[in-house]
Amino acid sequence: MNTKRVYHRWTEHEVRLLYRSVTSSNRNWVSVQQQFPQFSLLQLQNKFTMIEKQFLVKKEAENDSVQETVRVLMELMRKRE
Repeated sequence: MNTKRVYHRWTEHEVRLLYRSVTSSNRNWVSVQQQFPQFSLLQLQNKFTMIEKQFLVKKEAENDSVQETVRVLMELMRKRE
């Protein structure tokens, strides 16, 4: 049996739509899959997991950036005293 892999590059719009669909339907994957019939249930779940991981990494980076800014400001305030 000869199977061909097809890679789908998700657009930003599709990612937002998937995220919104999953969160608003309270992870009712049947209704989500109806909106994305070209993907299997497993593909949709995997993509959503990747989106969540990317979101968490982004949030951690933002938190690190804020903490670094606060640290630098505190050092500057100490030097001024």
